[in-house]
Amino acid sequence: MQNVKDKAYEVLRQRLIGGHYRPGEQLKEEPIARDLGLSRTPVRNALHRLVEDGLATDGAGQGIRVSEWSDWDVEETFQLRMLLEPYASFLAATRGGEGLADELEASNQRMEAGIAAGHDGIGEVQSANRDFHHALIEASGSPRLKTMLATMIDMPIIKRSFYIYTPEELVQSLHHHCDLVIAIRARDGELARQVMQLHLRMSYHRFMKHRGEYRADA
Repeated sequence: MQNVKDKAYEVLRQRLIGGHYRPGEQLKEEPIARDLGLSRTPVRNALHRLVEDGLATDGAGQGIRVSEWSDWDVEETFQLRMLLEPYASFLAATRGGEGLADELEASNQRMEAGIAAGHDGIGEVQSANRDFHHALIEASGSPRLKTMLATMIDMPIIKRSFYIYTPEELVQSLHHHCDLVIAIRARDGELARQVMQLHLRMSYHRFMKHRGEYRADA
């Protein structure tokens, strides 16, 4: 039964992260259960877990709906990431070694190929970016950081925003990733911390610059 619950949760979580459902859309148990070929019980359990993750809301009389992200939600998420993820990068640089550097380099190569492919490659850019950040958090060796940061990195509004960035902005982001690999190979935790701080601050300003375009696209 636990495997069924986990399956429902993982499928729905990936759908929300990937933008399968629109912000504010109601998530109804019966049609979702029918779509997944499951009973309503594991779907109900999964929906409540998504509410706990902040990916969905459960308002009185409103049902469970896909979260809508206000400017404050975005601001808070970036501020939390800027506090926590540079520390995770510091730890990863001191603990990860060459194996981590090679893994990050492979993600960067995928990201570079996605950027070169233009609009058709944005999905690969998203995937490579996610893998890069998650690899750093995993290498930090901190279960607490992993728990706190996982949902913030996968925030749907940020993931979908890749579609409105210019190629030059994506290349700038990739350059920060490359600098982080240098820091990892050098086992320079302080450099990794500073580069991630810059990377996230630039990402925040980039997102806010395009916020109006995102609203129009949504």
